[in-house]
Amino acid sequence: MDELFSARDWRSVDTLLAQKSGSLSPRELSLAANALWFRGKWAESLELLQKTAPHWPESVKPYGTLMIILGLERTGRKDEAKKAAARFLPAASPDVAYYVAYALYRLTAQEDTEARKKYLQRMYSLAENTAQQSTALTLLLGLPGDKTAYALNLLGIHPRNSAALKVLESLPKPWKTDVNFAVGYAAYLRGQHGKAVPLLKAVPLASRNGRKARYYRAFSLYSLKKYGEALELWSYLARKGTSYAESSIRRISILAGRAQKDRALRVLREVAASREGAIKARALYSLSTHASGKEKRELEEKVIALIPDSAFTTRILYNRGWDRWNSGDIKGAVQEWEKSISSGMDGNWRPRVLYWLAKGYGRLKLQEKRAAALEKIRKNHPLSIYAFLSGGDKLSIVPDVPRHLVQDSPSDLEQWGFITYARWHLLARGDAKSLFRAARLAEWSGDHLAAYSAVGRIAGEITRGPSFFRKGMEYLYPRPFLDEVRKAAERFKVEENLVWAIMRQESAFNPNATSWVGAAGLMQLMPATARSEAKALEMKNYNLYNAGQNIVLGTAHIARLLKSFGNVEQSVAAYNGGGGSARRWLAGRKDVPLDEWIESVRFEETNDYVRKVMANLHIYRALYGTSGSGGTVPAAPGEVPGDDLESSADGPDPEDEDNEAPLLLDDGGK
Repeated sequence: MDELFSARDWRSVDTLLAQKSGSLSPRELSLAANALWFRGKWAESLELLQKTAPHWPESVKPYGTLMIILGLERTGRKDEAKKAAARFLPAASPDVAYYVAYALYRLTAQEDTEARKKYLQRMYSLAENTAQQSTALTLLLGLPGDKTAYALNLLGIHPRNSAALKVLESLPKPWKTDVNFAVGYAAYLRGQHGKAVPLLKAVPLASRNGRKARYYRAFSLYSLKKYGEALELWSYLARKGTSYAESSIRRISILAGRAQKDRALRVLREVAASREGAIKARALYSLSTHASGKEKRELEEKVIALIPDSAFTTRILYNRGWDRWNSGDIKGAVQEWEKSISSGMDGNWRPRVLYWLAKGYGRLKLQEKRAAALEKIRKNHPLSIYAFLSGGDKLSIVPDVPRHLVQDSPSDLEQWGFITYARWHLLARGDAKSLFRAARLAEWSGDHLAAYSAVGRIAGEITRGPSFFRKGMEYLYPRPFLDEVRKAAERFKVEENLVWAIMRQESAFNPNATSWVGAAGLMQLMPATARSEAKALEMKNYNLYNAGQNIVLGTAHIARLLKSFGNVEQSVAAYNGGGGSARRWLAGRKDVPLDEWIESVRFEETNDYVRKVMANLHIYRALYGTSGSGGTVPAAPGEVPGDDLESSADGPDPEDEDNEAPLLLDDGGK
């Protein structure tokens, strides 16, 4: 029975159960019960669960009891289920009690709204994650009574939730501050900037979301081309307080390069003179990007002196090296990069600088130093794009599991067949071995996203190298929505690995992902891009949170970019930074080597995006081989729907102060 259950050989399980039921142990019968449950055979499973219940270990009883309640419900014995759930709820542990309360909500008569509300509120109080909270809140919205608090809480999790917005927008005016903010922020995310501005303006600065409302009101004003008003709002945030201060400085700096130059630069100088620490450094750095010659150098030196171990210092020294490289001063470039490598440098920057140091050492005939730098990349950053650019095209994939992550023995829950609940416990324990085992159980259950999520918490254990265990790498680089991706890849003649490489970077395979600027779904499509692609495909109705439809639209878009640019790297840059931006980066540089072209991508967020997606693509190819067309047939520019409507360069939440995410005036970007 153990072997058949492990192999998911359900037909043989049924045969063994029919032939040997009298001689099977309670544990083997419990395995059979769970095998029946997985196939929706509730009645047969329930009979075996009730038969084996007296024999369950204490660690199994709560979860087996929950399954019996669910089995009673699903076989129409609702009164029995409700009585059992009511008896069990007071003693149930929180992880089980959430689902018991959920069952009681379903089992309570529709007209007993107070009892149903009580159980949903209990669910919400017991929720251990936002998915569980969302379920409870969504159901609470369906009950009569005041739903304002539920709607606000749901919008705190999903800011564009239409059901919650409908509740708030039906309230009599004038609205309270939190309602104005929630509806205004949702309008901003939906691109309804004219609607967003007055709503966010009604949020007092001193309120809980006051600074956030001012920040996004400025964004909406910017989108409406009211640059002066946007600058005024960002200026206040930059001058006072901490939250959104550095983000606002970054936006002011971008405005200085595109509009309101004199006013924006004056604000930056005022902020640099009046603020301290990281905020002062951000203002000085922003000023340096608009200066030249001696003034630029002086501003940069102030930044380096103020925060030497920072991303600002790294970027300054790296750019100085590039200036020297482009002027032919290879020795000078190497000297600047050597300075930067010793500063506080994160994992994204280190392989990048090491790579160019190796190139510089090679030009200077310093072969030992070149070899040492390349070895550091291959040893410490083997999955970066720079490892592949350095000649590491072939990953060493070991056809095995990482032995140091294998658990010694399965838990009682697993041995008795309660796999879902065994995963709960493993995830809650959170150590490396437990998380890897949880991933293996998720794979057994066919839940690749759960496996990816579990192993993502121990990615460092999986990606240590120099050899990589296939099983761990397949969890970290999965192929979810396999049928949908393959159909779309075949339809649009795109390599399917590229679709997963983009999807992994865009949404981490979460079909419900929404970025802070409104990009939606698996491939993080902005509304205008999706509308353009849907129109071209004659898709009259679509939902960006529908996995299949999002994959079709996203794959169609990357296919058009591939056809337009004739090159994967440039198409990936255009997917993120906008077609117009990619053409500017490409202008006069068609014959530049790939590594140098990547460095010409001016938006740091897009530069980082290209490097990560291309690394993903190499890894997918190493794991699964190549398939489909690379989509590299050149075509005349201008064929891409939505080419200059908007970019995907949304960047992180603006409170991530180490990332430069430009506003793209030309591309209608975010």
